[in-house]
Amino acid sequence: MPLTLPFIACRISDSLPDAVASLDNALQQRVKESQAELAGKLITEASCDLIDAFFGQLMLSLQAKDPGSPVFREAVAVVEDIKGKLRHYLGWVTGFFSNERLAPVVSHYRSLMTPLPVEGVPLAHLAFSISPGLAAEAKASLDALRDGSAPDAKAGIEILIRVIDEALEPLLYVPKQRMKFNFVVDKTLNGVISVTLALSNRSLRKLGQFLPRPMFVPVADHLESFLFREMPR
Repeated sequence: MPLTLPFIACRISDSLPDAVASLDNALQQRVKESQAELAGKLITEASCDLIDAFFGQLMLSLQAKDPGSPVFREAVAVVEDIKGKLRHYLGWVTGFFSNERLAPVVSHYRSLMTPLPVEGVPLAHLAFSISPGLAAEAKASLDALRDGSAPDAKAGIEILIRVIDEALEPLLYVPKQRMKFNFVVDKTLNGVISVTLALSNRSLRKLGQFLPRPMFVPVADHLESFLFREMPR
């Protein structure tokens, strides 16, 4: 499916698309050797790349500007906790991967990877479309942070949480549905997702409440770098 505007795009390691393409080709050719371990490694790498680019780098930057802030310290810890949970549960669920189950999931992730120009150089991104209404609200919230008309970052953070909710459909829920896990595995994963989202949202809302005004512009600039309302050149 072609990428349609507006969309969110995040940098991933440049070696990842080729590795996923190679795995996808092997699965489509019905290779007999189990590809579960490799698939788990690649999916984990993509997930952690996404979290680091979107949140990890931002939180570390904020903490560097105010090392004593308990809010930033907690946010950095939450990012690391989420990555730790991802590594643990993706490692656990890898044991349930069969090549037949993996094939449509790997093809799906491959379809989300695309080269986009960065300063004229095509670099690997993971990209997915979002609704035009949400993109417009996100742009308005980021503009309000940047021009100083926002009294705090609360509204911007609520928009960010809604973007995350939309992102979970292509990044998590579609792949999980295509895996066709049994009831016990599916219920366990749903529980992990629910707890992780609650932890993430609580930390983000605290950030929205306490983010100092001098940091509005760098946060807005960082978040807007992922939002594309027209094709980059």
